[in-house]
Amino acid sequence: MFKRITGLLRPIQKHFTGKTLVGSDKFGNKYVFFEPHEDSKQRRMIECVGGVYDKDKIHKLWSMWLNHTRDDPPTEEVEEEDARKRLEERMERGFQEDSSKASSVNVSGMFEAMNTDQDQQKSSGGKFKPDGWTPDK
Repeated sequence: MFKRITGLLRPIQKHFTGKTLVGSDKFGNKYVFFEPHEDSKQRRMIECVGGVYDKDKIHKLWSMWLNHTRDDPPTEEVEEEDARKRLEERMERGFQEDSSKASSVNVSGMFEAMNTDQDQQKSSGGKFKPDGWTPDK
């Protein structure tokens, strides 16, 4: 029932605002465009969930549409096909091997550097007095 009402109200909203809902993504972001006026171009915008823009939660195909490098907004089928292709490319490149190499860190070298710094520090031998030092004038 709600979808039917919103479907009936959409032409009224478009008439007054010029805004048309084009689609949404799996994160719940909504993508809209505004009809161009006589002296303006078509504007494409995103209405983010919670009003907070997070570039990591925008699919690259929607980003291309927002930046006018893609004429038509992507459909769910196109997004799924793109995700499948990216997964296949990762598998071909050996994604698991690459990520394990990139995440390895020379931890032993870090500990050696830390221990060397500590050995070079001198101790006051318990002779430290908080008020015992004054700057030279």
